Amino acid sequence: MKLTVGGVFVYAGTSVLLVVQTVRLVLLKELWAGGVSLAPVTLVVVTAVAALLYLIAVLIRQPLVEGDGPWFITMGWAVLIALTALSFVIAMVSSPASDEALWVTGPAVFVPFWVRKLEESYREGVDEGR
Repeated sequence: MKLTVGGVFVYAGTSVLLVVQTVRLVLLKELWAGGVSLAPVTLVVVTAVAALLYLIAVLIRQPLVEGDGPWFITMGWAVLIALTALSFVIAMVSSPASDEALWVTGPAVFVPFWVRKLEESYREGVDEGR
């Protein structure tokens, strides 16, 4: 099952938001006040990997839920949940400034399921119309 044009736009938008979040984390002075440490670097890597996952899904037009293709696409939802859980744990353990790091990563977990529901409804409507 390929992503529809609407699904591609939603995935691309989420990818752009995650890239913006990655850049924002790199530029967030409060996050780096203690110097380069494991927590800020891990937050940047987690956000960048989530953005890359969405970008790959857009380029090959495969959904991250029940799609065909490589394992990181067919199990993309599990990878996203693991990345988000990791970023929440890091934000809780590290400094309060890292709480700002989660503004996109958390909601990004729900996007694949939301897009799947929308595309199923769309396909059912098209089939019913025929």
